[in-house]
Amino acid sequence: MALRELDYQGRVLARLDDYLTELAAQKKRSDDIARVAAEHPALGLTAPDFTANTWEAMRKAGNLPLSRQQIPFSPRLDGLNRPVPNIVFKVPTGGGKTFLAVAALSKIFGRYLGQNRKFVLWIVPNEAIYAQTKRQLTDRQHPYRQMLDVLSGNAVRILEKSDQLDARDVESHLCVMLLMLQSGNRENRDSLKMFRDRGDVHGFFPPEGDQEAHEAALERTPNLDCYDLGDSAYPWRQIKDSLGNALRLIRPVVVMDEGHKAVSELAFATLYGFNPCFVLELTATPKDVAPTTGKNPKPARYSNVLVEVQGIDLDREGMIKMPLNLDPRSGSDWHATLTAALGRLRELDAAARTLQADTGRYIRPILLAQVERTGNDQRDGAHIHALDVREWLTNTAGLDEAEIAIKTADTNDLAAPENQDLLSPLNRIRVIITKQALQEGWDCPFAYVLCALAASSNLSAMTQLVGRILRQPSAQKTGVPLLDESYVITHHADTAKVVEAIKKGLEEDGMSDLVREIRTTDSSASSGARTVYRRPQFARTQIYLPLVLRVEGDEARPLRYEEDILSAIDWQQIDLAPLAAKIPDNASAAEQQMQRIRLVDSGGERIVSEAVGASQERLVFDTAHAVRMISDIVPNAWWAREIVGDLFMALRTLGFSDAALGRSSGLIVEELRKWLEELRTKRAETLFRHEVAEGRIQFRLRADGRNWQLPETAETFEPEGADQLIGKSGGPLEKSLFSPIYKGDFSSRDERDVAVYLDSQKALTWWHRNVARSHYSVQGWRREKVYPDFIFAMQQAEGKSKLVVLEMKGNHLAGNDDTEYKKAVLNLMTTAFAEEPRQRIGELELVHAGGPTVECDLVLFPEWKTRLPDLMK
Repeated sequence: MALRELDYQGRVLARLDDYLTELAAQKKRSDDIARVAAEHPALGLTAPDFTANTWEAMRKAGNLPLSRQQIPFSPRLDGLNRPVPNIVFKVPTGGGKTFLAVAALSKIFGRYLGQNRKFVLWIVPNEAIYAQTKRQLTDRQHPYRQMLDVLSGNAVRILEKSDQLDARDVESHLCVMLLMLQSGNRENRDSLKMFRDRGDVHGFFPPEGDQEAHEAALERTPNLDCYDLGDSAYPWRQIKDSLGNALRLIRPVVVMDEGHKAVSELAFATLYGFNPCFVLELTATPKDVAPTTGKNPKPARYSNVLVEVQGIDLDREGMIKMPLNLDPRSGSDWHATLTAALGRLRELDAAARTLQADTGRYIRPILLAQVERTGNDQRDGAHIHALDVREWLTNTAGLDEAEIAIKTADTNDLAAPENQDLLSPLNRIRVIITKQALQEGWDCPFAYVLCALAASSNLSAMTQLVGRILRQPSAQKTGVPLLDESYVITHHADTAKVVEAIKKGLEEDGMSDLVREIRTTDSSASSGARTVYRRPQFARTQIYLPLVLRVEGDEARPLRYEEDILSAIDWQQIDLAPLAAKIPDNASAAEQQMQRIRLVDSGGERIVSEAVGASQERLVFDTAHAVRMISDIVPNAWWAREIVGDLFMALRTLGFSDAALGRSSGLIVEELRKWLEELRTKRAETLFRHEVAEGRIQFRLRADGRNWQLPETAETFEPEGADQLIGKSGGPLEKSLFSPIYKGDFSSRDERDVAVYLDSQKALTWWHRNVARSHYSVQGWRREKVYPDFIFAMQQAEGKSKLVVLEMKGNHLAGNDDTEYKKAVLNLMTTAFAEEPRQRIGELELVHAGGPTVECDLVLFPEWKTRLPDLMK
């Protein structure tokens, strides 16, 4: 199998050359200074960090990605506090990370280390990637192994952590040891084989009885694990003959596949505790780690991204199947959706056979079928089960059992010997049934079609599965349009949501450049969060806010919407006649728009979706499906079945035929859902208000501790030195609970103006912007909680105190349903607030005799200048 170097891969390796050339020069300079410092200690010289100097030189030369130019360099230190070169290749899934790693090793050994035989520790995140990498590196016919053979002069040893290791092998071979991340990422490291004295690690440590040699070795490498025999008959330390110790002496080159998985403190400490001489990380989504606080605070740790490969680079090289074609099906019968997917599979199979006849190139298109249920005990007949799909494929569609594989948490037909090589012409698999078990590392470019039978209930799983059908066989276009594109067929899912899920899948596979016009909710996350602390005068103040509680006897707990509201709604005595009268009996046949997702060039490539045609389906009204579609509104299946049945009979009474019911099934379910949602809201509000009146739902400060305590730290995504928000006096704000407060912490100028106003009020004690979703919330009679924007405390006449919980809305949202709902909830909570009688007033530090008042309100931004003064009274 020949291997071609792609244009973007050449650019990655050229940039690596630049880095290694500079690194070698900086390392020599640092070593020279260190040698002079050792010979002349009186000079007081300190060897510079050659890794930091190299990075700064690359930055000044403009050789870092534009997106990372302003992100600081993060030094890496080994177990002896020596700087370790660390670089990250950001490469999308399917971009040839393994090829880049092998090619990079040749350059690292040649340009930086000046040798061709050493030790490589190749760390992978899971078993699938482990098996794939092992297969590639042990196969002497595989290009990756051949590249290593050329590097080492045919002296390669591929090892696993359980293999015997001899120092002579390391001296005479290029040893590559595969290791799963979990093997070194454990608290009880001494219980692992690689950290135990195994008896099969030879030639690295002094003989057992040579006390002086052991002490000398520990002086050279103090972080070696040893037996402390000070209290025994042998009062000296003895080094363990363990693999972990051998690695610390060898100082391996580390290749970290999916480097974003190794960001925990334990994984990081373990990796650099091996005393590596170079660390190369490969990932589609680099992860920056925010600083930590507490007894042992740690600074931010950023990914040192040397090169970024874009998704468009892969598409230009023909490595991915684009465009992606989306065919949404709204029929109630999932068999029809699966039939459509099989039809597409047969078209692809015919095209592939023609391609093989014309060119000799073999492709066997595969269909992925995403189902709702997989476990043997979950086959209830109401949800689409993996066994249901397999039986239909064999009994009705005519596929042979050998052509179908189930890959779930408890069943893995792909592990069978005959199924392990899906690319082999001898393999027969054409359909793989799964729920969400095809995770990263599952690599089969023959997967062309995703039939998402569970898209409506499990969009997140579908998002992951999209990446499994994008890889192009042999990373080369066929020239046959049908075989150069990918296909998603969905069953009863909202088209817009599916398109967004597909775009999210591309983003998670490192192709965010293809969706850069899609708005994200956390655009600042990549910069890393920093912790800010309370002002000194509030550092020890315990601040409590009342929660919406469910009270049963002497027990109180936070209100739970599903349990306390939704499940308690009475769905009996519902008149469905008005709803039935609204539904027309002459609805046109449903035309499902075929969607084509492709790249366009409009001054910069971007991904777009467009309708390209319509497909007709013969539809029938499926009562069971209608029940499932309202199960999130009416969780009691018996009541839901009765409601659907009553609506069905009402429509029959109005003269709807079977054909009219089938033709209008989508409209019927849609109207039923809207009608039930309105009814649910009305009945939930009635129930909620009744329970408040009866005292079973309470909003009050309690002496038993069932309150929400405002945290002592907060987060900001603004860098140090960013512009702070200036108060009316011209200096920094003075009454914010946390400090400093930056302009960038606010999403709009209106919010900044409110903050400045609050800070200037003499009666105000403190204020806080409740920005994070993990902060304070008020639960009402809808599922969504109310997250207020501002919380502030103020002193009133006669020593009384007042807490204000404030939600802010833009003027364009005035009068809409969400705004009116939040206003009603907050007003009700203000009316219902009461402080629980108690003996231990001291538990609530801000509560004075007589207790505070709590006022909740919603204010429109254009009205705040007139409304806030009233709240200050």
